[in-house]
Amino acid sequence: VENVINTIDRSFADMKITLPRPFATNAVVQISLGHVLKAVVAFKGLMIEWVVVKGHGEVLDLWTESRHKVFRKVTENAQAAMLHFYSPTLPELAVRSFMAWFHSFINLFSEACKRCGNHLHNTLPPTWRDFRTLEPFHEECKQ
Repeated sequence: VENVINTIDRSFADMKITLPRPFATNAVVQISLGHVLKAVVAFKGLMIEWVVVKGHGEVLDLWTESRHKVFRKVTENAQAAMLHFYSPTLPELAVRSFMAWFHSFINLFSEACKRCGNHLHNTLPPTWRDFRTLEPFHEECKQ
């Protein structure tokens, strides 16, 4: 787990990944994505088991959700992505794919929805990222 995380950490200059207890089987990784958000990702071996996304002013833990609706939506979508990229036969690729997808949130508050062209819809920025193209969409615009 530590080697995979360190390789991913070097791949994205604006994403800081820390592994507080590096030699544990069930690692918990903390991610800071620029000045946009932070997350905690729980692993079981090399499989992602849980993701929680929060704002920078919030306490980062696995048990409480964000007080901000935008980060609760990103958490929901990150959990969907965790399941989408799940691959017991290629766990390293699954983690790398998830992290590349997660990195696409670096522009959460600055990039407009690819379908409607608006920055906000129902007071939220585009919180969905397409799994293949990584393009941003509002929840209502993704279909």
